[in-house]
Amino acid sequence: MKLVTIDVGNSTVDLVVWEDNQRKWFKKLSHKEFEKLELMNIYGIAVSVKPSFNKVLLRKFPKVRFLKKDYIPVRIAYKTSHTLGIDRVLLAYSAIEFYGKDVILISAGTALVIDLILEGIFYGGFITLGVSKKLKALSEMTEGIPEFLPKKLNLSIGRSTEECVVGGVIKESEVFLKEVIDNWKKEYKRNFRVVITGGDGELFENLGVYDKFLIHKGLKKLLDANIGI
Repeated sequence: MKLVTIDVGNSTVDLVVWEDNQRKWFKKLSHKEFEKLELMNIYGIAVSVKPSFNKVLLRKFPKVRFLKKDYIPVRIAYKTSHTLGIDRVLLAYSAIEFYGKDVILISAGTALVIDLILEGIFYGGFITLGVSKKLKALSEMTEGIPEFLPKKLNLSIGRSTEECVVGGVIKESEVFLKEVIDNWKKEYKRNFRVVITGGDGELFENLGVYDKFLIHKGLKKLLDANIGI
């Protein structure tokens, strides 16, 4: 049986088609590219942080249902749970299911998010601007800097404008992440698994385990158990 899991982000839509519990097909599309898809009558589940796009998704995938945050089986110790994004809750659930109860979770996309999961409880963390958006902001606010795309660079010093800008943005983000990881390890004295995901997650895979499909694995597990829909 074919199933689809869909992750609607602020900038892109990720789709995975599953067959016999195996990933058969993966696409990352812009919102405009998604609107050009043909109708697909595949049963599945979606998570969305862009409610204004949900009707578009249902026109293309009428058999897909949206995940409801309150049904995700995760314990939460967060002061304002009503403003907590469903994507962070779902990623916390996925991390616990596949990596254990003590996890430092990094999601690198439009935003760069680092969250703490301690004894299976989601506590929160920090959110800052993601690498791609930082590069875009630099370009828009500075006439002499073109818009560069993020890419992995192993540099001690930038020797071109691209190396300086891209390398600087990535190193700034990496230093921030390392500082938070080190502080949490010292404070909580746990053997944390550091798990990285998100569209720009590969840029930080040196910090832990990079799992490109973490959110889709969590969606698939919930779909199989008929939870949250």
